[in-house]
This record gives sequence, C-alpha cells and structure tokens, in this order.
Amino acid sequence: MRTVELSKFSDYNSISQKIICGKVYPMSVTQGFQQGRIYELEDCVLIWHYSGFCFVSGTPSETDCESIFELMNNAKSDAKRLVLFCESRSLAEAFVRCDVCVENRSFYEFAQKRPNDIILPGGFEIRELDERLLSRLDGHITPSFSWESSKRFLENGKGFCAVCGDTPAAWAFSAAVSDTEIDIGVETLELFRGKGLAAAVAGKMAEYVLCAGKKPVWACHADNTASHRTALKVGFKKVNECFIVRLACR
Repeated sequence: MRTVELSKFSDYNSISQKIICGKVYPMSVTQGFQQGRIYELEDCVLIWHYSGFCFVSGTPSETDCESIFELMNNAKSDAKRLVLFCESRSLAEAFVRCDVCVENRSFYEFAQKRPNDIILPGGFEIRELDERLLSRLDGHITPSFSWESSKRFLENGKGFCAVCGDTPAAWAFSAAVSDTEIDIGVETLELFRGKGLAAAVAGKMAEYVLCAGKKPVWACHADNTASHRTALKVGFKKVNECFIVRLACR
C-alpha cells in the first residue's frame, strides 16, 4: 500500500468523478477543498475524507481487503475513523469475515428549483455561522466533523444556525464541497427538536448552494427516519443507496 503525496491528489480527480454514491466527498479531497488521504493498493485506490468517509475505486483483492481492515483499526487508534462506502453488495460482503458492520446509507438530490417555504418558529432567528458561533456548537454533526479547522471551513464552506436568543439550537453547513456539489450536514440539539428548525436551516443552506451554481446533496443512514423526513420537507428526493462497512460496535 502506498500513500499518495498531496501534490499528486489532482491526478485522481477523474477517479473520484466516477464514484456514484457520495462522490462530493472524494472530489473535495482530489480538488483540494478539504483534507484527506489517498492510498494506492494492489488492485484499487482508496480516497479517505477527513470526516472518516472512505471511497474505493476498483475491485480490491483479498490482500487489499486485509489492508483496508488494518487501516480501519489504525484509524481507530489514531482517534480517527474509516467508514468504507461500497456501491456493490459483493464488495461489502468481502469484509464479512472481518470484525465489521455492514449497513446502508441513503442519498438524496435536490428535486426543485428552490427550497420549500418553511416557517421559522417564533423566538428563533437564523444567523450565518461565524467563528464565534462555531466555537459554541455542541453536537456530533458540526463543521469540525468534516473540516480540520474553523479557518478552513470559513474559507471554503458555509453554514447557517437557528438561534434562540444567543443559544445555537440547530445548524446546517457544507459538510463536503466540490466544484459542482455541496453536501449538507444538519443537526438539532435534543432540547429543540420537533420544531422544524432542521428543515429551516437546511432550506437556507440549500438556497445558498443553488445561488452558488452548485447542486445541493444530502445523505444519511438508511434507518435515520428523521433525516429522511427533513430532506423531503426541504425539497430533496432519494436517488440512491449504498453499503457502508465500519468496525463492529463493541
């Protein structure tokens, strides 16, 4: 296995463009928008995004599968993670003998010219994410999930936050960025759920993406019904599904 030098990442852009499910993530790496790594294996190429999402091009050999599983374990020890996206069942099943979980992930594209109108509940307002708001976000799906620094996010990304007074309640942001697409990450704090805040900030984010001349995209775990409902409410439609392989939960 060989780790590709950063200066050579753009050489792999044509590979990332051929990925069907979630390609905005590998493209963000090969196009230099976000941090990641690229590995050359025996019969395939891996493109790893800072979020931990990893995409494969080619058909891994048995040796490659062992190397990928080793990478998963090494990522865990480095306080990172490696979640492998597999577009075919046969590839996902190649890892069954390893100590992994195989799950499904759903993908959505924006189906309209503009987001649906969503009324923001009284007592809330939407603000653009800045350095101060970023430092106050307390959740799992925040820009720090997929960006190595707030500086890099503010330079290449965008986000909006619904606040109650001065308290961040829900936010939507560019989780992955390429020259053609932006993946929208969303989270609502538990205290503020059920008020439609996620849809409100996601709609604002989708509007920004469209104005930037790019395509808004969305993805979530196939069992995440709340995320599915929010996507549909904003104006997305489900277009695909793939397998993900990650270390087994213990």
